[in-house]
Amino acid sequence: MEMKSLGITGNIGTGKSSVLNILKNKGIKTFDLDNVAKNLYKSNISINKKVLDVFPSVSSIENQINTKKLGDLVFNDSDKLNKLQKIIWPEVEKFIKDEIDFSEDLIVFEGAVIIEAGWHKLFDHIWLISTEVELSKKRVMKQRNMSEEDFEIIQNNQLKIAKLIDTLKQYKKKYTVIKNNSNLDELKILVDKELSY
Repeated sequence: MEMKSLGITGNIGTGKSSVLNILKNKGIKTFDLDNVAKNLYKSNISINKKVLDVFPSVSSIENQINTKKLGDLVFNDSDKLNKLQKIIWPEVEKFIKDEIDFSEDLIVFEGAVIIEAGWHKLFDHIWLISTEVELSKKRVMKQRNMSEEDFEIIQNNQLKIAKLIDTLKQYKKKYTVIKNNSNLDELKILVDKELSY
């Protein structure tokens, strides 16, 4: 598949991180956008200040952002989440653009909000990872020790795959749906198949 940049997205528990790790193990440059955001909170003084101005209760002893507290604060509050997104999303977008500009080989970014944030416009191709909801729930509750209630809240707040596809079609964006309803070995086969196109 001739592409320079790839975005991987999908709902909670679909296996986005597993796909990213498969690609990373092939020597492809990869970024987890959740980690990018967390690193920006720590390393970017301007972002740190903006977040602490809006959410002073998430300050740590060292006047840094306590990302656990921040996550808990915005978890079920759409107004607070929107305020946070207005601060961090433009900075993550700048990071993505810079990395794509400076990369000569394929570069891959994984994130749950790639389409909601509008970052899909930056990539040559999008992989949508989908999984049956009950399987996603089982994975998340086992691997992340998350309650069923918290899973339902996150699942209900995320755009459904049909809506994600509609958005990609609207922007005439190339995309592939990878159905991850089996095991890791099967997922590797699906990833290899997509890379060979």
